[in-house]
Amino acid sequence: MLTGCTLGENYSAPKTDLPGSYTFVTGATPQVRDGYHWWLDFQDPLLNQLVDLGFDQNLDIRKALSRIEQAQALGYGVGQPGSIYGKVEGKREIGGGEDPTGSGFARVESLWIVDLFGELRREREAAEYRVDSEYAQADVQRLFYLSQITTAYIDMRFHQELIRTNLKVLESREKTFELTKKLEASGEVSDLEVAQARALVATTKAAIPEVEILLVGAIQRIFTLIAQPLQDFRERFDRQAPQPIARSKGIRTGIPADLVRNRPDVRKAERRYAEAVALTGVAEADLYPSLTLTGNINASYTDSGFDPLASFFRGAVDIPVFDRGKRRARLNYQKARADELRLEWERVVLISIEEVERALIALRKHTEAVAASEEAVVAAADVLSIARKAYAARKINFLQVLDAERAFLSAQTARAVDKRNLAVDYVNLNVALGGAALRQDEKS
Repeated sequence: MLTGCTLGENYSAPKTDLPGSYTFVTGATPQVRDGYHWWLDFQDPLLNQLVDLGFDQNLDIRKALSRIEQAQALGYGVGQPGSIYGKVEGKREIGGGEDPTGSGFARVESLWIVDLFGELRREREAAEYRVDSEYAQADVQRLFYLSQITTAYIDMRFHQELIRTNLKVLESREKTFELTKKLEASGEVSDLEVAQARALVATTKAAIPEVEILLVGAIQRIFTLIAQPLQDFRERFDRQAPQPIARSKGIRTGIPADLVRNRPDVRKAERRYAEAVALTGVAEADLYPSLTLTGNINASYTDSGFDPLASFFRGAVDIPVFDRGKRRARLNYQKARADELRLEWERVVLISIEEVERALIALRKHTEAVAASEEAVVAAADVLSIARKAYAARKINFLQVLDAERAFLSAQTARAVDKRNLAVDYVNLNVALGGAALRQDEKS
């Protein structure tokens, strides 16, 4: 009867109006993305190995898991109605004779808080929601790690492709330079054209070191993320490998309402709101009287036997009178805090929809860009081949060859950039859709 009243609002999950589908998706059905390992769509064994290593070794993920343990540890001591404490002491002494004498003391104390208005129950609820929030934060960190490691790997392969492109163009421009020198020997070209050809070769060589610096930076970023020495993988990283391209057809986008359960940041925002609602109940119950029961049992002994037991029992009632205004202020604060976190949840949901929409349109447009850049590279290669032959036959001047060289390099660079952007778009879309982050106990 005493504990039958629980003040405060019983938590219910927040709701908001969401569109039925994404702008650039038709015919989608609800999707649960837990366990969907989207990075496997790149079909890159090395990337898969790096991802798995990071799940076990990434320091930010391990820190997030540690915070779960902290929240659980703190939660064990929250909202408990009572405690029992025992103490036993004993000693033996040498008296005036040869025989030692002994004595001892034992005490058991207890404390019991009668949860008249559900304050302890709301505290336990808040602690449970806090633990859930840390679990969601760990999933946020895993998903963030996936975004970082896959993007760093894509950038690494992108910089390698740029180096290969510049080396190919360097080879082409060196051929043009050699051809120009031969034509100079026969008096068919001017010194200016020879100087221009030499400058073009030097410019290409000068561009390569900067890309190599970016390549090393991407590699170092990968090993920071997986917390493993560079030497263990460097040989495999130095091998020639194409830029990653994901199989983006048939991706399971689902509907906007799926984000509420699939996005860990949305789940975290919802759990934080739930905790605030529970703490509002704690603050409301604190406005009313509380009852505490305490007592103990004492016993002492000597070699001659036990002394009579002694004990006491008392109850204490706390009636807020003079500090009621302060307690009311705490309640008003908790209500305002709950309202704020409710709005924060809505904001996170809207941002998640925005991120999905942006990733969808970027993926579509960069898919078109990659197809167009592939055609541009083929066309630029044909133009360069024709220009070089025409220049050798002295049908065109050197400036036209120079333009063809520049167009060829520009087309190849644009293709590499478009492939890189397409791969990053695929990562961004899957991260925006949420899910797919395994918990540590699931992996084991």
